Amino acid sequence: PPRSIFVLCLVLNSAFVTTLCASEPLAPRIDQLVDAGQIGPVASLAGDAEFLRRVSLDLHGVIPSSSEARAFLDDTSPNKREILVDRLISSPRFAVHMSNVFDVMLMERRADKHVPTLEWHNYLQAAFEKNLPFDQMAREILSSDGVDPNLRPAAKFFLDRDAEPHVMARDVGRIFFGMDLQCAQCHDHPLVDHYLQTDYYGLFAFVNRTVVFADATAKKSFLGEKSDGDANYKSVFTQDAGNIRPQLPGENEIDEPRLRQGEDYVVAPLPNVRSVPKYSRRAKLAALATNGTNRQFNLNIANRLWAHMMGRGLVHPVDLHHPLNPPSHPAVLDLMTNELVAMKYDMRWLLRELALTKTYQRSIDSPAADLAPQLAGVAARIPVLTAEYAALKIDADESRKAVDAAQAEFKTARSAIGAVETAWRTAETAVTVAKIPVDAAMAAVLKSQGEATAKQTAINAVNEAAAKSADVAKLLPNDKDVAAALTAFTAKQKQLTDELAVVQKAVADQTAALQPVQVKLMDAYAPADTAYVAYAEAKKPMDAAKSRLITVWNQHKSKSLEAAIRKRQLDDSQFHVAWQVATMNVAPARAAVDRAKGGLALAVQSVEQQRVEVAKQLGAVTEVEKAVAEAGKLLDEAKAQFAAKQIEVQAVSEAVAKTDAALRKLPADADLTSAAQKLKERLEPLVKEATVLEQAMTGRDAVVNEMTIELVAARQMLATATAEMTNRQQLVTSKTGELNQAMTATQSAESEVVSGRTRLVDLWTIGAGVRMLKQVSPEQLGWDVIQATGVLDSQRVAADAEVEKTLPNASVANDAGRLMVRAMKVEQQLNEQMRGHVAPFVVLYAATAGQPQDDFFATPDQALFAANGGAVVGWSAGGQLTQRLQVLTDANAFSDELYLSTLTRRPTDVEIKESTEYMAAHSAERSQAVRDLIWSLLTSAEFRFNH
Repeated sequence: PPRSIFVLCLVLNSAFVTTLCASEPLAPRIDQLVDAGQIGPVASLAGDAEFLRRVSLDLHGVIPSSSEARAFLDDTSPNKREILVDRLISSPRFAVHMSNVFDVMLMERRADKHVPTLEWHNYLQAAFEKNLPFDQMAREILSSDGVDPNLRPAAKFFLDRDAEPHVMARDVGRIFFGMDLQCAQCHDHPLVDHYLQTDYYGLFAFVNRTVVFADATAKKSFLGEKSDGDANYKSVFTQDAGNIRPQLPGENEIDEPRLRQGEDYVVAPLPNVRSVPKYSRRAKLAALATNGTNRQFNLNIANRLWAHMMGRGLVHPVDLHHPLNPPSHPAVLDLMTNELVAMKYDMRWLLRELALTKTYQRSIDSPAADLAPQLAGVAARIPVLTAEYAALKIDADESRKAVDAAQAEFKTARSAIGAVETAWRTAETAVTVAKIPVDAAMAAVLKSQGEATAKQTAINAVNEAAAKSADVAKLLPNDKDVAAALTAFTAKQKQLTDELAVVQKAVADQTAALQPVQVKLMDAYAPADTAYVAYAEAKKPMDAAKSRLITVWNQHKSKSLEAAIRKRQLDDSQFHVAWQVATMNVAPARAAVDRAKGGLALAVQSVEQQRVEVAKQLGAVTEVEKAVAEAGKLLDEAKAQFAAKQIEVQAVSEAVAKTDAALRKLPADADLTSAAQKLKERLEPLVKEATVLEQAMTGRDAVVNEMTIELVAARQMLATATAEMTNRQQLVTSKTGELNQAMTATQSAESEVVSGRTRLVDLWTIGAGVRMLKQVSPEQLGWDVIQATGVLDSQRVAADAEVEKTLPNASVANDAGRLMVRAMKVEQQLNEQMRGHVAPFVVLYAATAGQPQDDFFATPDQALFAANGGAVVGWSAGGQLTQRLQVLTDANAFSDELYLSTLTRRPTDVEIKESTEYMAAHSAERSQAVRDLIWSLLTSAEFRFNH
């Protein structure tokens, strides 16, 4: 809205503004507490674009238009953020958006049953428009029966759950008290030690008498209520059983008036009659929950409003408040809760204060800072926290012993009144039995009285008709038809009068018959009254024991909470220190890797050097082996020559010997003498030749022996070199193992740092040092697409035109109050117009109806819808953004409009370059290129989240 409307909003909410100025703002006090508990670095404040998108989504449920974004980003006012928050929170759109938020919170997207969504939304919108305090809103929702037209929509909470008592008990516990007690229905909660079966049935007792009454005449359903109905329980584990009166979390069972049966209804339960008891447990729930004294009710709404703005509760999940799930910032939750109650549950005030905190305005980017200075003092805190936790744990354990003793005392006291309670319940049963004929007789009397009333009404009608006919007969005395009609009326009067007399007699007889059974009922009252007095007196010790049990149980929960808070602080501090140690271990681990790499390189180099030596020795052995083989071959040749020569010498020698033997027989034989002489002459050179050959053989044998000795030496050197090679290869293996170990240690250290940093960011986010990345809701996503594409502009024009028909702008121009009313009507009309457009996003992106709706998930259907869905693709092509971009020829102006419209920020230089290049590459298909760029940003991860 223009500034004039903003000023008007402030004027109309002057009481709100005055209250803000009356005390120190809450925002800086929250920041002080958050900063005091922060370990590690704190993120810087978000930039203007990031803040604008975030706060617009949280307070309006939709991103701003490009013109609104441009105006805010160009504004140089130092307090422009505060001005923006005030403008958003005073706008009609705030009321409409918060009605959507609370619809999801309270109804969890259940389908309509008895109260139409439009009526319910109108109720919530009016509540936020008037800045209805939450306690009053909750009181109306918890107490409305749907009869009062003004409050009928508030009955949707129970009516559309069909007043099923267990559903009501569970959802009241979750949504109004932040306690998911479902698993405590059949026994004490198996996972949450501090959720008891009696906690569940204490709430169940408030609502188990509520019923849905279908009014055939009005064709609507309302809430009725019975005056009786106990909340009985029995543990399937321990078999402990009992019944319990209504009991709010953390409080005693309430004292209730005892009304006699038959005297306990304003409207008694009869066929086709909505029963209304004199005492309503559900009305009592509404009164007690919202009177400002129930701590759990107060903590719950403060925590839920924090979660709405911050993306997660101080207690998270928001419906699991218990000591072992302590708030991340206990002091902040206490402060915020106390101030909200002091401000009379003013939700608008609290949302404004939260939006103005530095905590809310932190960037989503974790700071890339040296953590050493921030973590310097953390280690010193650990011994202190350890000692404090140990002491608190002892206190919590001791308080548990007190609880056990109080439980034993209560069970003993409960057992002691068994006989008295049985006597009273027996007397009450006698009253019930005595009341049955009274109810039957009363029903008969009421039925007959109804018939008598109907007869009398008919008689009156006939009497009037007869009187008019008599007047006509006087005017027309001779008219036979008139006379016949008058006769018929007279006969009908007598008939009806006779029938009335019969019915009246029946009434009298039935009334007379009622009296004796009423007397019997009255007679049954006295013993029941006496028995109840005795029971009431007898149960005083039990009630006192229960009160002591509640007291020590609350003390135990408080001490357990204190211990759990300190344990979380200790764990967080220890983790920070452990991470710092892990970070410090990375450098030595990397140095060890470098050393191992150096050692391995030297070992590998040594192996290569030895490989050369082995090759050299192997070559030497080969050469010697070759020489040995050659020498052996020559030796073998010499031996063969010598052997052959020896054979020749031997043969010649034997021939000489034989010739000499023959000469001795024939001494003078000249032929023999000549032959002997010739043989001897031949033998002498042969002997000389054999001698030479033998000498050669001996020489060659010596060479072979020398070469063999040389080969043995060469082989020994090769073996030595090979052994050294093996040693050096083993060293390489060893060094490789050392390197692998060092690398594994380094990877482990680095992985510990990386995973630790992820957890640190989570801790800093929870600790509010970093802003949480929060997904937009399905409704917000739908509105964002419609806004970004410019479709919303034409829809707003249509909404204004529709309101113009009944409330012309000219008629309210000079009336500030009516101007505000008209603006609200336009926003409501726009919201209804867009409901059908947003519905597909809810179907695809929301969780199952009836379940908590704050989880983020992605599905193939969502991807297909974004890629091919007619809504996203069609709006990208046919919205006013496409038309605006089509005519922009300047690259900077084009990219500026594109990014401000979709992502609520100005583009980077790289993004301008990319957009420009894409448009240039598709200049022949400019329209399609524009649509593609719009679609790409609408389907980006950045668009899906609230930053």
